[in-house]
Amino acid sequence: MNNEFTIREHNALRAGHHHDLHLDGLSFAVPKGLPLSSGTRVLAIKTTFHTPEQARFEGTIPEGQYGAGETHILDQGTLEIIEQTPDHIFFKLMGDKYRGNYHLRHWQDQRWLLWKST
Repeated sequence: MNNEFTIREHNALRAGHHHDLHLDGLSFAVPKGLPLSSGTRVLAIKTTFHTPEQARFEGTIPEGQYGAGETHILDQGTLEIIEQTPDHIFFKLMGDKYRGNYHLRHWQDQRWLLWKST
């Protein structure tokens, strides 16, 4: 099934600089950014659900609102969920910058591990 994804660069006042990964209703903050090559595992923190309109927002989120700070889109495109269980999401990104197979594996609480596979 093909869906949409959006990756935003977000300089949030409280959470600091990170990337937001929006996978058709699932949202994650990725403090070190998404890996572009295989072998690197990074932390992804599951966040509040974002509608497609919220995921595509660029500009300034006013102080006092959730996610306050500057945000702009790094990449967007289509997403294919290859396999999904409660603790693992295997998916393919098809964007301009981010392309290929990725995994999200639940680790603890809202924390997940994210990596690119070959």
